[in-house]
Amino acid sequence: MKINANKPWWHTALPYIILAAFFLLAPIGFKSRTWLNTFVTIFVYVVASVGLRTISLSGNLSFAQAAFIGIGAYTAGILSKSLGFGIILTVPLGAVAATIIGFITGWPFARLRSMYFTMASMFLGVGIVQFISAFPLFGGAIGLTGIPSLSKAVSQTMSGPLGRFLESVGIGNLQQCYFLFLIVTIVSVALMYRFEHSRIGWTLKALSQSPAVASSIGINERYYRLLSVCVGCFFAGLIGALFAHYNTSATPNSYSMSVALWLLMYMMIGGSNNFLGPIVGALIIGLLRQIPLLLTGMSGGAGVSQGFVAFSRWVGQYSAYTPFLTALVLLLVSYFLPTGFVGIPAAIRRKTAARRERKAALNPAEGGEGHAA
Repeated sequence: MKINANKPWWHTALPYIILAAFFLLAPIGFKSRTWLNTFVTIFVYVVASVGLRTISLSGNLSFAQAAFIGIGAYTAGILSKSLGFGIILTVPLGAVAATIIGFITGWPFARLRSMYFTMASMFLGVGIVQFISAFPLFGGAIGLTGIPSLSKAVSQTMSGPLGRFLESVGIGNLQQCYFLFLIVTIVSVALMYRFEHSRIGWTLKALSQSPAVASSIGINERYYRLLSVCVGCFFAGLIGALFAHYNTSATPNSYSMSVALWLLMYMMIGGSNNFLGPIVGALIIGLLRQIPLLLTGMSGGAGVSQGFVAFSRWVGQYSAYTPFLTALVLLLVSYFLPTGFVGIPAAIRRKTAARRERKAALNPAEGGEGHAA
C-alpha cells in the first residue's frame, strides 16, 4: 500500500463520510419495515466482512466467520432467555464468548498458512454449526426462539421525554433500532480501521508478504495470526449477539457455510485489497439481493404482463437460478474488476492518464505546448 503524504486527509475520509450520510438519511427514503430490516442485515454483514478482512491481513482466509456470528447470537440468546441477563450484558458477553472460542480453536491452527488454514477454518465452521444444532440447549435444528426483543428493550429505555420527542419527529421504535445498529457498526468499523492502520496491522501485512522474513526479524507469527483471529471473532460475535435480540431467534442455517461464502463475496466484490471494499461490497450486494424480492412482489400485482411474471420467476426470490446468477456476477467482477468496485475510480484515472499519454505521443507539439503552459 502506497501512502501519499501530500494527499489531503479528506480524500481518504470522503467515501466514509458519503456512506455515513447515506445510512443516516436512508430511513427517510426507505421507511418500510422491509427496507429497514434489509439495512440492518447489511450492517451485520458489513461488520462481519470487515472482521473477515481483519483476519485476512495475516495472509489467511477464514471460512468460520459466520459460525462466530452464531456463537455471539446463541450466547446472548441463552444468557438472556435462560438466565435473565439484560441486553446491555448479553451483547458484550456474546462478543467475549466468540473471542474466547476463537482463541481456543485458533491456537492449534495459528501456524497454518494459506490453503491449509482455509481448509481448517472450513471444517471448524461446519463443526461449530453442527455442534449447535445437536443439543436441545441451543434449540436443536429448529433453533433458539423467544430471545428477549431488542425493540422492546429500546422502547423501555426511550420511554421518557427523549423517546416522545423522537416519536414526534418520526423516529419510531424500528428507526431507533436501526440507528442503534448504525452506531455499533460505525464504532466497530472505526476500531477495526484503527487496528489495521496501527503498528500491529502493518506487522500483519508484513507477515502476509513473507512469513519467513517476518520471523527472521523477531515477529512472533503465531501470536499475531491469533491476535487477528481474536479481533475478527470479537466483532462478529458482537454484531451477532445484537442481531439475535433484533430477530428474537437464532437458527443454525443462519450461520452455515453459505453465509460464510457470502461474506467472502462481499469482500472480494467490493475489493479485498482496500479497507473500504467489504463495506461497499456488502452494501451493493445487499441491495441487489432485494431486487428478486421486489420482482416477486411486483409480479403478483394487477395488470402485470405474462413476460414480466416469467422473468420474475426466473430471477425471483425462490428461483433455482439465483445461485448461478450470483456466481456469474462474481466471475464477471473478478475478471473485469480484479480490484473490486472500490477500484473503479483508480481504473478510470489510469485509463484517462494512458489516453492522455497516447494523445501526447501522437501530437508531440501539442503535448509540449501543454507541458510548457
